[in-house]
Amino acid sequence: IILSTEEKPGNWLPMEKETGTLIVRQTFLDRENETIADLHIERIGGDGRPSPFDPVKCAEGLTTSAGLVAGAAMMFASWAENFKKSTNELPRMPQEVSNQAGGVSDIAYYHSYWELAPDEALVIEATPPECEHWNFQLNNYWMESLDYRYYPIHVNKHTAKYRPDGSVQVVVAAHDKGFDNWIDTVGHEEGTMLWRWVRANEHPQPQTRVVKLSEL
Repeated sequence: IILSTEEKPGNWLPMEKETGTLIVRQTFLDRENETIADLHIERIGGDGRPSPFDPVKCAEGLTTSAGLVAGAAMMFASWAENFKKSTNELPRMPQEVSNQAGGVSDIAYYHSYWELAPDEALVIEATPPECEHWNFQLNNYWMESLDYRYYPIHVNKHTAKYRPDGSVQVVVAAHDKGFDNWIDTVGHEEGTMLWRWVRANEHPQPQTRVVKLSEL
């Protein structure tokens, strides 16, 4: 993949003079059995040596980094507070909003907030359309996913257990009672959540309801 200001043959991505960020995403269906991409970046042209140290550019870089940290924290906090208006529901995020934040135009995002008592469960139901990928994940207030390494905090097209009619039911709760597609709250009582359809031919609305665990 070539990134440059001048068009190149093959897999070319245009750069502007102000371009300063490159984002690479890898989507896993089965993380334990899939290979993590091995990525390398190489500058084409020049003599291969880095530029001499410039204290002014260093200071500018540190200021930019600090601004990114503060800006990201403020943005996600603002989003989380706004999501509380639809707590325990999954409305679709306007595409222009997700695009401006680095989202992908062919992904439909359903961001929201969740809050549950220890004896409650959030039940989410949907019938996945024809799509390249879909997933649901549970996050904390700052929109960071909970610890997927040790806890079942997400489900996707590959890992989900489907009903005979092709629909799925996801159960978010503090305790597992043998549910299909159980999502662990990992000690949290509230946070954010995300459902997404990736390159789907349609975008069905996930339906949600809060029930007592004893009712399931």
